[in-house]
Amino acid sequence: MIISRILPILLSSIFFIHSCKSQRKDSDKEHDSIALKSTELENDIPKLLEKYEVPAVSVAVIEDGSIVWSSVFGMKDKQSKADKETLFLTASIAKPVTAEVFLRLISQGKVALDEPMYKYWLDPDIADDPRAKTLTPRHVLTHQTGFKNWRYMTNDTLRFERQPGLEVGYSGEGLLYLVRFVEKKLNRSFNDIANEVLFIPENMSNSSLIKQDWYKDRLAAPKFANGTWGEPIERDQVIGAGGLHTTSEEYAKFIISIMDNRAISEALRKEQFTISKNQTVQCRESATTPEACPKRLGFGLGWYIYEFEQETIIGHSGANNGERTLAVFSLENRTGLVVMTNGANGNYVIYDIAKIVGLNENFIDIEKPSKPFSSTRK
Repeated sequence: MIISRILPILLSSIFFIHSCKSQRKDSDKEHDSIALKSTELENDIPKLLEKYEVPAVSVAVIEDGSIVWSSVFGMKDKQSKADKETLFLTASIAKPVTAEVFLRLISQGKVALDEPMYKYWLDPDIADDPRAKTLTPRHVLTHQTGFKNWRYMTNDTLRFERQPGLEVGYSGEGLLYLVRFVEKKLNRSFNDIANEVLFIPENMSNSSLIKQDWYKDRLAAPKFANGTWGEPIERDQVIGAGGLHTTSEEYAKFIISIMDNRAISEALRKEQFTISKNQTVQCRESATTPEACPKRLGFGLGWYIYEFEQETIIGHSGANNGERTLAVFSLENRTGLVVMTNGANGNYVIYDIAKIVGLNENFIDIEKPSKPFSSTRK
């Protein structure tokens, strides 16, 4: 997810909301309320879908800690229009959801951030590696497990590339490992736990980490870079790193619950948004516009943190074959943006929407697609 050029696996974009209230007083035209841009969004988004050959997009905008605008445009598959009942596969923005479930379990005293996981779950591939006994949930949520992103990258065998905690290495396998640990320790399905501690309390009745009967006729199908359509992915087991189906509005509700600091202690929430290892050097080496990189950025617990001089931005992005997503917010300003698309060119749509709603141009310059859009139409 986040930062495709800072971390090679992170294929999508994250954006910096530039809506400081004190600045609005001095430059109202530059920092128009997103609520006042609804007409422009309604008019321009269908054009963006056509221009970039993306079937559908779902958008939710947060201001002052509330959803002020949301809408869905386009086609969920070849035959059917998308609407607010359409469920999008969120790709890697599922990772912060997995993290939130775990942090809420910590606050309930059921798990701990620094407990060794091997006592409850030990993958057979690393059973004989002494480093497995040092692996903790903190390593997973800060992407310091020492694993590759997925085990298929290491001949379908899970193995350590380095000692846990040594350096950042984005890993979906780490989130899967955390899910198995929780399930073994609590002897419950992770999706049932997510329902209990997050989805039900936050009124997210259209969200699930595994396939459901109520998915029928509601899933957005992916459209690939070659212009062909795929089938929606439905999972029988929770993987933690992806697999979440939801709507942009429900994901926005999740973000608002974080803004309101619900179900987690103030101390733990503060720790969640503390950068574990600074990656500014990596940003300056890989960004489209290196001078746009903040002085500090890196993973907290489940989210990517950007410490700009005026405010801290929190976000994550996602990329599957034929799908692109974004979730980003500011705790200080209580603003946020969620965008979900079902097209390989989704980042082009996401960035243009970001510009319409007034996100920071310097930040966009760091993460915008490096190649100009190229049509697949003949």
